Amino acid sequence: MKLHLSSLRALIPILLIAFLASCSGGGGSDLPSTDVPTSPSSGDTPLPVKVAPVISNLRYSPSATYMSASPVNFAGTFDFADSDGDLASATLTVVELPSGVTIGLQTTPIANAAGLTGGTVQGAVSALIAKAGIYSLQIFVTDVTGLRSNVLSGDVRISLFPWTQKLASPTAREFAAVAELGGRIYVLGGQRTDTGVTPGPATAVVEIYNPVLNTWTPSPPMPTARMGLVAAAVNGKLYAIGGRTDGYSTSATGAVEEFDPATQIWTTKPSMPTPRFFAAGAQYLDQEIYVAGGENGSTILSTLERYTPMANSWATLPSMPTARSQLAAVGAKLPYVVGGYAGLQSQWLGTVEVFDPMGFGTWSVRNAMPTPRAHLALAETNGKLFAAGGENASRALDTLESFDLATNTWSVKTPSPVPFTAAAATGLNGRVYVFANSRTYEYDPANDLR
Repeated sequence: MKLHLSSLRALIPILLIAFLASCSGGGGSDLPSTDVPTSPSSGDTPLPVKVAPVISNLRYSPSATYMSASPVNFAGTFDFADSDGDLASATLTVVELPSGVTIGLQTTPIANAAGLTGGTVQGAVSALIAKAGIYSLQIFVTDVTGLRSNVLSGDVRISLFPWTQKLASPTAREFAAVAELGGRIYVLGGQRTDTGVTPGPATAVVEIYNPVLNTWTPSPPMPTARMGLVAAAVNGKLYAIGGRTDGYSTSATGAVEEFDPATQIWTTKPSMPTPRFFAAGAQYLDQEIYVAGGENGSTILSTLERYTPMANSWATLPSMPTARSQLAAVGAKLPYVVGGYAGLQSQWLGTVEVFDPMGFGTWSVRNAMPTPRAHLALAETNGKLFAAGGENASRALDTLESFDLATNTWSVKTPSPVPFTAAAATGLNGRVYVFANSRTYEYDPANDLR
């Protein structure tokens, strides 16, 4: 017989339902119990001491889940021992932590328990969760005389979903670049996807996203329309570097343009020595910009070049160990380059390499990303890299994987709501912002249950 805790409604419930056929009859219990003496009869020898039931081995799931507009289904089991064979009911109490306030209590009769001295109770219940937080699930059973068992408990974490869709960008585009400057996120260039022409034209559009207000505002366009470019912010200025000036592979540029938010003016700077697109860029110590890999025509590059805005000059550095295009990079503690495409069929990469500008300009290899892919969005926040989306033989992906800089380890996180590729990302205030075509997503690692 299935026992439902329907009256618990919007609170976090769990457990109870039916006796399994494995229940046993007769015999005693070696488990600890509460002794209650019965009344002696007319001075004769006292009747046997009555023993409270004992429950153990609570198993339940989920122990953590996300908030949902639909009821959440919980299931669990626990074992019981009752030497008197008179189990009557089970009671579930739900306590909110850390306040200790009881927010739900449900007692449910257990049918067909007469004469059973041991077994397993299993159950399931649905609940509409009204508030994120930590809850304690506490359960005990009672026999027909009102004698209670011990209490079993377990915690459940209810979290907000880590991905939130924000206001769409005004311009639909892929292969754009992003950079954070002054608490705002600049989205530069890209390839238009809303013109009805394939491939769409490169654009010079620059738009600014305000994460606090969830608003978009226009910014003066770049002098050079381009897609597959690199963007970086150094010392209060914004830089647009390289890219492709149309939708074809023969139009690589090395153009470098600097934007000053104070004057709202773009200025042309010395071109990057190697014109290229689908490269990756990382700013370092708010002083330098590193551009790695990419392609020029049909050539896949391992080239690493550094631009120093204060000196207004470029330098060629030791090449990456792995030539690749369509990769991603972040500054983090050092310039990290992740993933990409090696130019041959099935040559999608999970390769992670890091350049040490202070260590005699050397490259080293880190643990590879679990999912090889290209055109991924990469961001760093709170000492971790987050690699979102991208593509491989499966085309667009909803994959999210996190790399811990301190431990050199990857972990799989909650996938994005939809697959995307050719997106760009940046970290800000402990969160990750991803710009995929016209979609804007905010990812909060603190809410991720994985």
